[in-house]
Parts: sequence; C-alpha cells; structure tokens
Amino acid sequence: MSIDLYRKLKRKICEEGLVIDSSSFLVKEMIQQIDFNQDLHILEIGSGKGVFTKQIAEKMSDDSRLDVCEIKSKFNPYIEKIAQAHHHKKISVFNDCVTELWESPVQYDVILSSLPLKNFENKADNNAFLLKVIQGFESNLKVGGLYLQYQYFCSNKANIENIFGKKMNNISFVFLNILPAFVYSITK
Repeated sequence: MSIDLYRKLKRKICEEGLVIDSSSFLVKEMIQQIDFNQDLHILEIGSGKGVFTKQIAEKMSDDSRLDVCEIKSKFNPYIEKIAQAHHHKKISVFNDCVTELWESPVQYDVILSSLPLKNFENKADNNAFLLKVIQGFESNLKVGGLYLQYQYFCSNKANIENIFGKKMNNISFVFLNILPAFVYSITK
C-alpha cells in the first residue's frame, strides 16, 4: 500500500510539479511583478487548476489577451470556469506542449511559467528539450518583455541566464508555499 502511494506521488510530482496548488503567497509574488496598467499579451504555461490564471484574468485589462498553455486537458474545466467568469476578457486555452506554440511564433509581453524545468534535464542529450523550452521563452518575448518562472530548488538559473544573455532581474524566495519556491524574473 505505502509503496503504491509513493509511486503515485512521485509520478504526480514528476508530471505536474507537485501535489497541491501554489499558495496565494507564491501567486502574489509572481503576479505583482506584472504591470497591469497597460494592455498585455500574456502566455501562462502549465496552468494546472488555474491559480495564476484566475489572478491574471482579474487584473488584466479588457483589451489584454491571455493564452493559457496546459498539456493536460483534464484541467480544462477549471480554466473554462475562469474564462466564463471573465467572459468579456480574451482568454484562450491550448492543450499542447508549449514547443508546439513556438511553431507559429507570437510575441508576448509576459510569459509566466509553472513548468517544472528541473524535470526536463537529460544529460544524455545535453538537456536538448530543456534548452529548447527556455530558448522558446526568450525568442517569443517582445523586447522588454518579462519572463517569470518559479522553481522549488534554485535550479536552471544558469540555463535561463545563458539563453537570455544576462543575469536575472530579481530572484525572490517564497517560504509560505508547499514546497517553498524561488521566483525568477528576467526581461528580454
């Protein structure tokens, strides 16, 4: 019984990042870095049940646009409920790997990622998929655009900085989250 539970938890952490939603403290830390006083084109990746989506939808202007990319369609009802509650706002859902979006490039003002980047590391292929994802973030941001990423460990920072060609604008730490998280912020 306990071995089966362990396997289920491990699979859930590897596939979805963790077993519970991000805390309101983590959501606030990330969302407060976005300037909602202007019309924005925002990409949220790895929305899960939509804890970030809900806050973005509430704060974005009516002329802003939110593209939500979530590979698991089982989360669609949560995102659709948020979109219906904000029916006057432009919210689209894409059930694909984010790399599929890169095939028809769009320039975003903000990219907010909940992807567990550490899970994409693969020494056998020199982190090819991880680097493809991060390169997609960089190339699909407008100049001056903001990329936000949280990680449970201070990992992949060097990968992000190498691809963006600069140091992080800010790294903060949110203790009140299960697990505590580092928030990376970098502009293009």
